[in-house]
Amino acid sequence: NRYLNDVDYYGGFEQEELDELFEAMRSNYKAWCSGFAPLCVGGDLESVSVQEFSRTLFNIRPDIALSVAQTIFQSDVRTLLPLVSVPCHIVQSTKDLAVPVVVSEYLHKHLGGDSIVEVMPSEGHLPQLSSPDIVTPVLLRHIQHDIAF
Repeated sequence: NRYLNDVDYYGGFEQEELDELFEAMRSNYKAWCSGFAPLCVGGDLESVSVQEFSRTLFNIRPDIALSVAQTIFQSDVRTLLPLVSVPCHIVQSTKDLAVPVVVSEYLHKHLGGDSIVEVMPSEGHLPQLSSPDIVTPVLLRHIQHDIAF
C-alpha cells in the first residue's frame, strides 16, 4: 500500500524517519545492514536467518540498495488496490517493524477481489526466515485447501 503515514492512513513511518533511514544507508551501509537485519527479520545477530539476510544485504551495491529502499518506502500504490481482482490470502506477523497489522487490514478492505487476513504469532517482516515453523503450515493450508473468502 504505502509505508509513509498520511492524513487518513497509517503506514508506519513518518517522512523524517525515512529520511534518517536513507541517511544511515548513505553514510555507513555496512553498519546500517548490521543494525537493520535483526530488526527486519525479527531475531538476534547470531540467528541463521539474520545472518543469511545480512549476507544478502551486504552483497547488494549500496547505491542500488538505497535506490531500491527509496522506491519502496516512498511508493504509494493505494489507488491500484481496487484493480487487484484475484483472491488474496494476506499473511501478517503480529510484530512487524516495517508493516503494522493495520496495513494488512487496509489492504484487505481495499482490494478489488476477495481476500482474507491471517495474522500469525510471529515477529519480523520476513517470517518465512524467522518463523518457518509458523509460516509453512499457513502456506500449506492455503495451497491444499480452498480457504473461504
